[in-house]
Amino acid sequence: LARGRAPTVLLAERAWEPARDLDRRPFLRLELPEPTYAERYACWAGGNDGDRIELDDRELLELAGRFRLTPGQIHDALARARTVAWARDPAAGRLASADIDAACRSQAQHQLMALARKLEPRYTWDDIVLPPPHLATLRLICTTVRQRPVVYGTWGFDRRLSLGKGLIALFSGPSGTGKTMAAEIIANDLKLDLYKIDLSAVVSKYIGETEKNLERIFSEAQDTDAILFFDEADALFGKRSEVKDAHDRYANIEIAYLLQRTEEYNGLVILASNVKKSMDEAFVRRLHFTIDFPFPEEPERLEIWRRTFPREAPVDPDVDLPFLARKLRITGGNIRNVILTAAFLAADDGQRVGMRHLVRGASYEFQKMGKLVVEGDFEQYFELARLEGAKAPPVAPAPAQSNRGVARPLRAG
Repeated sequence: LARGRAPTVLLAERAWEPARDLDRRPFLRLELPEPTYAERYACWAGGNDGDRIELDDRELLELAGRFRLTPGQIHDALARARTVAWARDPAAGRLASADIDAACRSQAQHQLMALARKLEPRYTWDDIVLPPPHLATLRLICTTVRQRPVVYGTWGFDRRLSLGKGLIALFSGPSGTGKTMAAEIIANDLKLDLYKIDLSAVVSKYIGETEKNLERIFSEAQDTDAILFFDEADALFGKRSEVKDAHDRYANIEIAYLLQRTEEYNGLVILASNVKKSMDEAFVRRLHFTIDFPFPEEPERLEIWRRTFPREAPVDPDVDLPFLARKLRITGGNIRNVILTAAFLAADDGQRVGMRHLVRGASYEFQKMGKLVVEGDFEQYFELARLEGAKAPPVAPAPAQSNRGVARPLRAG
């Protein structure tokens, strides 16, 4: 390039300055800004090759807001959508909103799959049990994402903000209280892709590699505004430590970079942590939403027991859900495990799911949790739980029995 004379055009995703490498040739850098909401809306409204898309104004605004595509990517997405429509309906080939949605998602580059796992949202608002204020906050998150085209585009707030147009939410609370379920519900409601970040693939012992992996994640997810879900986020977003050696210094650099990159991302980032206090204070100040998922009390546990049974599942009349909700102080995740285990046991017996199967399932779940099976939890069902638990792997030694014999701990064998 330095010795040539022919006009040369260089294309790149990032701005570049040649410095002294091309000091003897005129160099002009032309930066093309990311399309605004209004420009993306115009591209969708104009359609492809002069043909208009038969979508109403609300649907066009949603497309412009959900997918931050360039005009070229919109062109490709429309071409792909027409192919999908023809395959679905060869006679008419009329475009449906689902065809365009699938085509837009396909524009996301597949390199993200190497560092994250795509979750298929299965849960809806009817599946989660939380206090009303917590549910209201979850719905506000969806409202904020959904109405960005209006607020940022139509109402002009896009021109008033440089960074921080995306959202950062922190879900904290004990394991099994519904943090992952809530992320799936949000993704399902917004019809956005949800990626769970694989921390083992992101964090590297080699200097600079963690930042590169994080940059790949945010860059690949940017086009489709995918929801990024960082489980056990305190491993990445934890408090910065006092610098005692080179390792501490580089670890703090990684956290600082992550704070900056997360704030620049235009989509929704959800962080899940069992302990909110372990999060970096500078990052907590940048959060838009914080939800502390509480350990469910008896009314919430009863509702979880009721909602977890599918309508098709055959349930015996002897099932006493109020008793289970009152006596078994476990999380929603544990309750789902108990019910699923009971369903397999009932299917193997060729019977409906009964109290006997649920007690056996609870006994297995207690063993897995390392929790003692005691008479105080199971009362009249204790002998069944004790006998079933004896078949499970041994548990930690139980404390001395009470002189009154009220709480008799299960001993394996």
